[in-house]
Amino acid sequence: MNATNVDYYIVGFKSDGSRAAGKICMFDPIKHPDKLEAEAEKMKADNADIVTVKAVTTEDYMNLLGNNTNGKEYILSGETFVPKPDYVPTEAEEKQAAIATIKAKYHPTLDSLVEARVKAAMLGADTTKIDSQYKTTLANMATEIKNA
Repeated sequence: MNATNVDYYIVGFKSDGSRAAGKICMFDPIKHPDKLEAEAEKMKADNADIVTVKAVTTEDYMNLLGNNTNGKEYILSGETFVPKPDYVPTEAEEKQAAIATIKAKYHPTLDSLVEARVKAAMLGADTTKIDSQYKTTLANMATEIKNA
């Protein structure tokens, strides 16, 4: 933990428990709950994403920032703080990534076939084999994308 002269922070949390806003608490929230309530209302009014406002210790605030030994951000879960779960991509994002990988795999081959066809056409050579190979490669890529 970093050395600090701050005892408490006021933190606004989104519905998923992630930190939306934070500021130094200039008073003892235990001794002055009325001030904390006023600060909470102001914080909620300033940021529509905030659903919960809490006063937290410096140690908890550092965890919320990810300033800890494991370098992991924490979130509010109920009344406690837990490590933020790793991001899990959606099915659509996974499919998009798979398609990008497939395209990257075929792109160099397709580019070289286009280049070879242009050169062959400039020289007046027959491009039938190149055209056929290009169409086959394109069809293979389309099949892989469809099955991704």
